[in-house]
Amino acid sequence: MKVREMYSSYLVVSGIVCLVMGIGNWTVGAIESSKYQALLYKTARTGLEESYRNFQQLDHQKNEEVLRRINEDREKYNGARVKLNFFYIVLMGGRALFIIGAILTLAAMVYLIRRDTQVKVQRLLERATGEQG
Repeated sequence: MKVREMYSSYLVVSGIVCLVMGIGNWTVGAIESSKYQALLYKTARTGLEESYRNFQQLDHQKNEEVLRRINEDREKYNGARVKLNFFYIVLMGGRALFIIGAILTLAAMVYLIRRDTQVKVQRLLERATGEQG
């Protein structure tokens, strides 16, 4: 089997592309997921979010000052949760692409090896019948 046969096969090329993209997505998804999971753990809910309604109504400015930290923490938490979900999907997509790429590449290699073997056996049979005749 020649290298040209391998890179001219659409199955091999698409399998390798899926493998590379799968590895990239898997890696990025794993790194970013762990990063945002740590941020999520760091900004975990403290229970203050629900109790902020118990503050007496002062004037609007003082109320904003008291609640600013709670609201900022809640925004960080919600943002980290959304990004964690996104990178989890990237991670799962990377795994799926990797598996699809591995299956495509394996199937293409089996097909190319079988086709090459059949061509060589056919040549040997033609050569054997040509020498006998």
